[in-house]
Amino acid sequence: MRMLRTLILGAAMVLPGLFLAYLVWMLAGNPATEPLESLICNGIPLTSIGLGLFFGWKSGEEYSVKLE
Repeated sequence: MRMLRTLILGAAMVLPGLFLAYLVWMLAGNPATEPLESLICNGIPLTSIGLGLFFGWKSGEEYSVKLE
């Protein structure tokens, strides 16, 4: 259950990450140079997904199975 919750939260963070990246890209003036464009278009969505996975895993402690 914890893994499913983590994957769902990670997948749910795709759209906010893409929307935020698009807004930053527009505010930056539609950059066409590779380092800045790559950082905005790839870095922001991947960070968003990573944070979604991290918080999904950390907040799913009550659903984890304890093997004793």
